[in-house]
Amino acid sequence: MMKAEKFEVRDVIRSYDFKPMVGREDCFVEGEILEITNEQGYNAYKIVVTKDSWSDAEDKGRVGKIVFCPVAVFHNDYPGRVINLSRI
Repeated sequence: MMKAEKFEVRDVIRSYDFKPMVGREDCFVEGEILEITNEQGYNAYKIVVTKDSWSDAEDKGRVGKIVFCPVAVFHNDYPGRVINLSRI
């Protein structure tokens, strides 16, 4: 498991569902961290989604919903899986 980057409440993050690869669309959500919690049984950033890479004009996907983005994963973790858009 990789060392998790430190984020804070109110940071805006992008969390990838899958590692970005050439020839495949990126799959991610973006949103503001409401809290860093363990309420789902794992350490996660609780966010309100402001952008879902799979949403469009007809299907908003996860936009407006609360999702839990794992702080770290044990399998297939990689640098940049969660990035802080507040600091770009």
